[in-house]
Amino acid sequence: MNYNQLYKTKNVWGDKPNDLLFKVYNKIEAGSKFLDLGCGQGRDSLFMLREGFQVTAVDSSLKGLEIIKNEVTASELSQDRISLFCEDIVDFTIKENDYSIINIFNALQFLLKTDAIELIHKSKKALRDKGYIIIAGFMVDDPSYLKMSDKKCCFFEQQELKKIFSDFQIVFYEEKKVLDKGHQGSPEPHIHSVVKKSKIMF
Repeated sequence: MNYNQLYKTKNVWGDKPNDLLFKVYNKIEAGSKFLDLGCGQGRDSLFMLREGFQVTAVDSSLKGLEIIKNEVTASELSQDRISLFCEDIVDFTIKENDYSIINIFNALQFLLKTDAIELIHKSKKALRDKGYIIIAGFMVDDPSYLKMSDKKCCFFEQQELKKIFSDFQIVFYEEKKVLDKGHQGSPEPHIHSVVKKSKIMF
């Protein structure tokens, strides 16, 4: 999907932060570092910037990042507290022990499974003590995965994501099927099989 083109025409993901981020952001001191991998049009990054966090936002869509930059300027938010990087999240250099919250929300299914798992492990090393990693992804029984002829992208088996984080304390974990009312490329209502989790490291 061409997200540069899509982001020119509509606000795809809305303005509110994802539900997992909203559950945990106020447990971390404002001014801490937030990393948004696959930030899209910036709903999570902009929310965290408004809440006083130091934000690093990464996405391969230049248009998505332009939208974030324009919103920062229009809302007179602090440009010194946000850094934007236009690159593949797999290639982004993540400094170890540097972030209090790392957000990877609905981005891993676009990656090869091997690259996604490596990114997760790099993110675990980048998290500071008592920090959170937020991940939302798709399961192998999702219709989009079942239709793939080359099944190398990152879709999770049951309980797989939980096992990857067996060394973390799980504060939220859920596997379920959800109704998608339709979006660009799949305008008709359809079902997704998703996994969401938030974890804290002690």
